[in-house]
Amino acid sequence: MKEYSKIFACYLLFTSSFLLLNSCDFSKRIDTTAAVKELKERQVKRVTPAQLTAQVDEWGKIIVDSLNKNLAINLEKRALIDSLSKRYRVEILTGSPLSLQNPAFGKKANEILDAYQYNAEKHLAQIDNIQKSDDEKLYYYTSPIMLNAQFDGMKKAKMEALGKTAKLDSLSFRKKGDFVGLWLVKFSKKEVIRLSDPKHLRKLSDKQ
Repeated sequence: MKEYSKIFACYLLFTSSFLLLNSCDFSKRIDTTAAVKELKERQVKRVTPAQLTAQVDEWGKIIVDSLNKNLAINLEKRALIDSLSKRYRVEILTGSPLSLQNPAFGKKANEILDAYQYNAEKHLAQIDNIQKSDDEKLYYYTSPIMLNAQFDGMKKAKMEALGKTAKLDSLSFRKKGDFVGLWLVKFSKKEVIRLSDPKHLRKLSDKQ
């Protein structure tokens, strides 16, 4: 009887081990790069307001510079806009200062859009700008879109359609170098902190 019990116990141990091994799918591998990235994003970071602004400024410039390199194509096809939006976890909008007006942006951000409109009407220089939402949870990076040589030779009908889709001022009646609208990149404070590298933030602070 004892011998039988030992055999039965061994059988149960073997069966349990077999089932355990089969329950483990060794074909699946842990993505260590993604795991490390997730841990870095979740680590506690002390970020000053100045560092946040500097990081938004840096990423904002990278985004609009990338989009302006092939402006006509990027306004017509959203592949790069979508890619950059995903990479930096932002929302990228285009439009004239008036078409971009939105109560949800808050008073300060809309005042900046008013300033762009005023400068356009007075033919004054337009520059990049950063403004916070009233609750300081969002950062709005705005940059002027200027008509460039990439539109030379484009048919009037296509330019009009492109301007309408991008909510820009009429493109076919503009000349090279004219202000036609804005890039507006909406950053989430929470995501900027998550994506930022503390060492790089310190370097940004040192430059100021």
